[in-house]
Amino acid sequence: MKKQIICLLLALLLFLSACQNSTPQETEGDFLFYYPAQDISYQGDGAVCSQSAGFDAAAVETEELLLRYFASIPPENGVPPLPEQWNLRSAVLENATAVVILQGSPASALERSVSATCIAMTLLQLDAVQRVSITVPGESEPLLLSENDFFLYDTGMLPQEEMLTLYFPDAQRRYLVRETLSVEAMSSAEKPAYIVSQLLAGRERGQLTSCIPEGTELLDISVENGICTVDLSSEFQSELENSFAAERMAVYSIVNSLTELPEISTVDLWVAGAPIEKLYRMELLSGISRDENLISLPASKDLLDVTLYPTCGDDGLLVAVPQLLALDGEHSTAELLMQALIAFDGTNGLQSCLPAGTKLLSLRLEGGNCVVDLTREFLDGCANAEEETLAVRSIVATMCGLPEINTVEILVEGIEPTFRDETLRTIHRTAAHWFAD
Repeated sequence: MKKQIICLLLALLLFLSACQNSTPQETEGDFLFYYPAQDISYQGDGAVCSQSAGFDAAAVETEELLLRYFASIPPENGVPPLPEQWNLRSAVLENATAVVILQGSPASALERSVSATCIAMTLLQLDAVQRVSITVPGESEPLLLSENDFFLYDTGMLPQEEMLTLYFPDAQRRYLVRETLSVEAMSSAEKPAYIVSQLLAGRERGQLTSCIPEGTELLDISVENGICTVDLSSEFQSELENSFAAERMAVYSIVNSLTELPEISTVDLWVAGAPIEKLYRMELLSGISRDENLISLPASKDLLDVTLYPTCGDDGLLVAVPQLLALDGEHSTAELLMQALIAFDGTNGLQSCLPAGTKLLSLRLEGGNCVVDLTREFLDGCANAEEETLAVRSIVATMCGLPEINTVEILVEGIEPTFRDETLRTIHRTAAHWFAD
């Protein structure tokens, strides 16, 4: 059934691209609500129509925006965006993806496709939304759409074009910046090699922050069962800067770019015909998955740029992992940061230093001192003094990254803990030898 929805959606996109008059008339700066046209055909007004929402859509939550949208009165040549038997169950924004779940009784396949198209086109106008996941009644799997899926101009007399998405490091090597390329249409089999070739040519195209070493060449690339195997020349490993930030940006520039393609779920990186087992610090196990937390988001007063300190490798050193935290107005930035460190799952070779099950009982600031009170699992989960040391250092390094915190004191269920190594009780500030680079 999901394939049927996708096929019908593609047919709808053909309607959109074939109609001379299908491009909605926008007023610069307006946020538009998109509606299904009364008569969907290759003639006349095409598949969709639109009108101004009449308010600042970026100022409201995703669910409130959709409720207003679904309750709005369509223009004269349009119909409501939802079939009458549907309603909104939930809508949230997660890692630049608007996750929309609709409920009700099943509608026709055409109604499902047109409704999903209009919802996605509406939400993708928001700077914070890069893709839309829509679950409709009668379907168990969501439909994932991005702006690359829509062509709202007449392409009938022009060479067919499509959009590809690449990711390059920002100047500070903290996040990946999304860049969209308009290219001549190509087959699915050609896209992976083209994407990698553009990443390798990043410096030539003005991407001076590219971390992929100059001279790296693509030797081979293949896709099978959702796994894309990328074989690069030896320069990728031998010339790569010995820095965790540089190698992480190089790896995920490739992985996140390739996993934009729906047929690719994970990436295996090879060098000169053999799998890469380890770079400078990163161990590259088979099946590197996409990391949404690395993608840069538009600056917002509701986002806080922080750094977590887990470990990578077996030498007991900490590495810096940037993360954007959503401020909620109920918790302090220090509480949110500590909760983020506890929740860090250590995927793709990174390892959390905090034992599983650790919970935050309380956190208070006394001048520049941060007092963190944790549950008993913090001690019980450490098997030896080395693990206790890493756990203490991870907390101190992470919390001291906030400008308002100079020192950190750790308690366990309200009392000073007894460590295997008693010197840990004296650690309140960071030291340079804790870190990998």
